[in-house]
Amino acid sequence: MKTTCLIALSLFAVSCASTNDAPKTVQFPYATELLQKVQMTAGRMPASVSDDDLSEKSPRRVYFSALYHQYLTLGQFLGKKSAVTSCPQFHHDKVETDATIVPKVTMYQGKDVDGEGKAYFPELAFSKEFSLRDYHDEIKTEIAVLCEEGISDNFYKYDNLITHYSNKDTFHKHPTAMASVLKIPVFANFYLVKMLEIPGANQSSPEERRFIRLTKTHWFENYVTEAHRMRNNFIKNKMVRR
Repeated sequence: MKTTCLIALSLFAVSCASTNDAPKTVQFPYATELLQKVQMTAGRMPASVSDDDLSEKSPRRVYFSALYHQYLTLGQFLGKKSAVTSCPQFHHDKVETDATIVPKVTMYQGKDVDGEGKAYFPELAFSKEFSLRDYHDEIKTEIAVLCEEGISDNFYKYDNLITHYSNKDTFHKHPTAMASVLKIPVFANFYLVKMLEIPGANQSSPEERRFIRLTKTHWFENYVTEAHRMRNNFIKNKMVRR
């Protein structure tokens, strides 16, 4: 029997923060058995990726560009125009990202997702208490901080992953690695967006994966790809049975 593991994505502040606001939390599911299979077979970095490819942008710029692209993607689905009119700290990266084509996503409208299938439908984690619109607003709040200060609490988590864990095989192979990376918004957003993408409707952009290459978490990308395939098979099977 497949096991579904729930992780808590908390857009909470680390110890150096000054805010007293309650953290916003949503739980995204993932399939632990599938994750373990992927981790056993995935390498950390393809041979085709050179150091020059990774050093073109700083981790701060990579983090901002990925987060802002994800914000635009979810905003397009929600029918919300970007509220980010200027970004002093990342002006060039904002302009560059604004010129890209964001992927088309859609949510599954069926109510017939069974226990095992729920591992492949992260949108089921949203509710009236904390909706996708609320989630999108949380991303906007972090982007506003990045644009003014150049850093954020969640960026420090990302930077720590690069500095302390990216070269550790024990981390990349550990069962808790997925829960750890999904506490960082760019990973959680990538997971959500890729699972919601319309098959065949989008072209992959190297820029949206640069944050993965810096952290050498290629097993994460492989998991999302395989989980998306499982999701599509689930939906097709449901349609055939109707």
